[in-house]
Amino acid sequence: MGASAQVRKRTPSAEKVEKNEATRLALIEAAAKIVGRYGYSGCSIARVTAKAKVAHGTFYLHFKSQQELFDLLLPTLGARMLDRISDAVRNASSLLEVERRGLEANFAYLVAHPYMYRLMMEAELFAPTAFRAHIDMLVERYVRSLRRSLKDQVPPLYSDVELEQVASMLMGARSYLLMRFCAVEGKIKPLSPEILDTYLRFVANGLKAGPLALVLPAEVPAPAPEPAAKPAPRRRVKATVEA
Repeated sequence: MGASAQVRKRTPSAEKVEKNEATRLALIEAAAKIVGRYGYSGCSIARVTAKAKVAHGTFYLHFKSQQELFDLLLPTLGARMLDRISDAVRNASSLLEVERRGLEANFAYLVAHPYMYRLMMEAELFAPTAFRAHIDMLVERYVRSLRRSLKDQVPPLYSDVELEQVASMLMGARSYLLMRFCAVEGKIKPLSPEILDTYLRFVANGLKAGPLALVLPAEVPAPAPEPAAKPAPRRRVKATVEA
């Protein structure tokens, strides 16, 4: 072949591919732990490579920039957390059982991986694209779980649009339980059985605040069209006869 011929790139071996993926995940996990301690603003490439125990230049073999790394943290590790929750709720016999197992698995994962809390809380500012993708993934998977649990309801209690709203409400409840009762000085405490019981009773019974008819706006009938105005009667004017 001539000197101008292109040199074919060798296909990396399976062992090489596996090693590269392991290094990439090690960098992601190292970055997540640094964010958990110092925040995104303190997550420098130097700290990440030192934590992962690789050379500084190795970083750029896997990520184009620090921002590309940030944009992969939450989707990658968030999916891992959701997979753990999905495993926990598999074969649950009722919606309440799904909620109990899911909440326990969710908080157990956060206790074991406390950096996830700060990773999520600061992502909206430092990795907004990743944050939105993570929220969308949470809602999508929660809606699927709710739909499976409520599939035998005839007629369905909620439409697909309403299920997305319900999922968002329950996600909000979990987030504030985490912030209010479990996140303490960078560590995550387990959710107490009493709080779990309160959450499940709320999901089962709501607030029993009374009939919805008392608070929902009544349908107001459309006003009847006004009758056409009658023309004013003509006034007769007497003619004046001059002498």
